[in-house]
Amino acid sequence: MSFRIRLTHPAAPLAAAPSHARRGISRCGAGLVRNLLRGMVCAVLAVQMLTGCARSTPQGPVQWDLSPEAQRTYATLLLDQSIRGDDKEGVLEAVKLLLTLENRPQPFIDAAAWLMLNRETSEARSLLEQAVKRVPGDLGLHLLLAETWLEQGDNEQALKILKEYRKQRPDSELVQQELGILYVKTGHFKDADKVFSALPQRLRTSFVRYAHAQALVGLKQPQRAIQQLRLAVQESPEFVDAWFELARLLEADRQYSEANEIYNSLIEQDPDNPDIWIRMVEGQIRAGKGQKALDYALNGPATYGYKLTAATLFLDARMYPEAEALLDGLKSDPNAPDEVHFYLAAIAYEYHKDVQETLNFLESIPPENRFYDRALRLRIQLLHDQQRYEDAMQLILQGQSQFPTERDFRLMEIHLYLLQDRYKEALTAATAAQQIWPSDDEIAYVYGSVLDSLGRKREALAVMESIVARNPEDYQALNYVGYSLAEQGKDLDRAVLLLEAALKQAPDHAYILDSLAWAHFRRGENAEAWALVRRATSLPDGGDPTIWEHYGDIANAQGLKNEARTGWERALELDHPNPENIRKKLNSL
Repeated sequence: MSFRIRLTHPAAPLAAAPSHARRGISRCGAGLVRNLLRGMVCAVLAVQMLTGCARSTPQGPVQWDLSPEAQRTYATLLLDQSIRGDDKEGVLEAVKLLLTLENRPQPFIDAAAWLMLNRETSEARSLLEQAVKRVPGDLGLHLLLAETWLEQGDNEQALKILKEYRKQRPDSELVQQELGILYVKTGHFKDADKVFSALPQRLRTSFVRYAHAQALVGLKQPQRAIQQLRLAVQESPEFVDAWFELARLLEADRQYSEANEIYNSLIEQDPDNPDIWIRMVEGQIRAGKGQKALDYALNGPATYGYKLTAATLFLDARMYPEAEALLDGLKSDPNAPDEVHFYLAAIAYEYHKDVQETLNFLESIPPENRFYDRALRLRIQLLHDQQRYEDAMQLILQGQSQFPTERDFRLMEIHLYLLQDRYKEALTAATAAQQIWPSDDEIAYVYGSVLDSLGRKREALAVMESIVARNPEDYQALNYVGYSLAEQGKDLDRAVLLLEAALKQAPDHAYILDSLAWAHFRRGENAEAWALVRRATSLPDGGDPTIWEHYGDIANAQGLKNEARTGWERALELDHPNPENIRKKLNSL
């Protein structure tokens, strides 16, 4: 999911800012390029979803003395128009009105589903948490709220939502059915099997049997899974997913004849249906049979869309030779879509580890291509990773000229200056960006970070405070303000509250955990601080010298001399900006 988010809302930052302003600015490198390339491949396939109605912002409500029913009608129409127009502000405005007027669940479901489709999961969750209070008995709202937690990766919270709802409807068999499906999604296969087995026959639909089969596969009970799938396709002969899963399990059980019968039957029924061929390719990939998957890919429909979709499956499975073999014939095809070069770039980067070849493929994307701006971003990132900063800056300025309304190229310019310690130029660029987008919180955050880098801490803090005032859920600004207060030893109670709010928005974020640990430490709460800083250092983004310095400081305050030494030595290994101070601490042990 993350690579799709990056493409819908491209992550521009190229480097972290110095000092504690760096907290929340993403680090980049090979992993980012890989994700961006993968995301580009997915975006090419999803282009019809990315292009829709022209964006339009409905006018705000006229200040008439409308009856509640008229206001509700207006809000409903505004919501419908905003969803059709892909207008987030309009959706949120409509929702705000409906939360005071509407008692039907469907408008809230529509709004939340649209927000989730547009990767606005936090906004969707906030809406749904209010909606379930207004319409407490609706199962659909609770299911969607649980889905927001699944999107975030918090399976236990998702289950908690539905379990709490079940307490309101203890006799509801439908709730039990949905809970079983959620157990499958969250990997609780034993619980899912128990729930499904207890359902009455009338609720064991073909989809429920399919979900039950997935749970049984997870429990390594393929024979029971096959039995459920046979019943599913018997009830719904058109259930293609169930047929494919049945064929896959039969293959794994060496019942090749019946599995092939299923595959051939599906193709015979609709030989030109790319979905069937793609599912066959996918099934062979899951079974680890790359050559057989490639055979299906080569023998399927002779359309570019089919070939590119199959290539995506190979790339996702890291079957690079198969992806390359499939696309080989398209390299010299004059009618092949330009987007083929994105796939070839992904193979060049991930498989051949050839950065220059990757750049060459991306340079083949013409300016008139709808994805040209994204190719430009990728080229900039690759040049940055090679430390070819001047070349990267030339492309950044080109992007600003060709796409003046795209803020990412402005953000890239700022971060590239910061990376080279060219703070005055970074400030000039950040100021220019602020003038163009005065209400953009991300640009304001970067502007504040530049001020911080220049030592203008008071001004930086004022900028971050203004962001928090506008958006009290902006975890980066919350973290900055909270950490700044902790560093100064001022208003520590507020610092803790701000940092707890930040952590709620970005759970298991090492920098925020460290900031919260530091605030507790400054309040003299060493036990809480120690638990938090240990969590911070255990996370993938916990390899920061300041975090490890804090680890040493907090350990030392508790008399844990060996742990303190470990923390301070690790801070030195990570090139702490003030090594002399760290050495003094080590000498004091």
